[in-house]
Amino acid sequence: MKEVRNSAGMLFSDMCRVFGVDGAKNLSPSALNKHSVTKAQMAEFLFTAVYLLDHCCLPLMSSATSQIETLQEEKISDQKTIINLQQDLISKKNEELGEVSKTVEAGLKTYSSALQQSCTTALSPRNIAAAVKTVTQEEDRSRELVLFGVTEESEDRVTSVVTKVLEQMNEKPQVMQCRRIGKPNATATRPIIFSVRSSDVAHQILKKAKLLRDIEGYKTVYISPNRTREERVARQKLVCKLKEKRKGDPNSRYFIRKDEIVQVALEESFHSTA
Repeated sequence: MKEVRNSAGMLFSDMCRVFGVDGAKNLSPSALNKHSVTKAQMAEFLFTAVYLLDHCCLPLMSSATSQIETLQEEKISDQKTIINLQQDLISKKNEELGEVSKTVEAGLKTYSSALQQSCTTALSPRNIAAAVKTVTQEEDRSRELVLFGVTEESEDRVTSVVTKVLEQMNEKPQVMQCRRIGKPNATATRPIIFSVRSSDVAHQILKKAKLLRDIEGYKTVYISPNRTREERVARQKLVCKLKEKRKGDPNSRYFIRKDEIVQVALEESFHSTA
């Protein structure tokens, strides 16, 4: 483009000098119609102008037009992608609302079934409110996680602490209702309970929590679901049983998966890792 501009400038400069005009804007038909200018000079000027137009300007315009069309196609593709993502987000929101609705409906059906079997008690508004409350609590609990092993400080900014731990796993969710649980204890570190936007986000964090074991400074930090009292008792029993199996069979690897103890031979574990 710079070379075309320079060549055009030189052509106009020569023409202005030959036709005796001040600037290319004054190269009018009357100014060009001079008998003092030879036919050969006019032919040279015309040839140069045609060359610049055909070999330089038109190819540049064609290339620019092609690039503009490509950019327009990319813009349309990006807009379609954004629309699809927005539709997926709306669909996900509707799906979550539908799951809550199904759970509430299941709770109500349970109460209704008990009423039909016993025929002794009526389903009162209090019973309905209790069922909805139970479902709401379960839904809230599914979004809650508990973080263990993070040292307490004098100015304990728990939200920042939780965010920093999650960033070690490349997770950056919105952290809500973040607080220490239990009474302050000089000999023990209190765990931190926090909530995220949805149960799906909580599940994703739990799946990646094992990565902390390989990160320096976080090897004793772990994350678990916010279990009920009954679930904690059952989990404690399961952990005790796991320790017994590991002690009695050091040649195998035992771990908990979906509330069950799974056994893998060390040789098999080594090959699968390799």
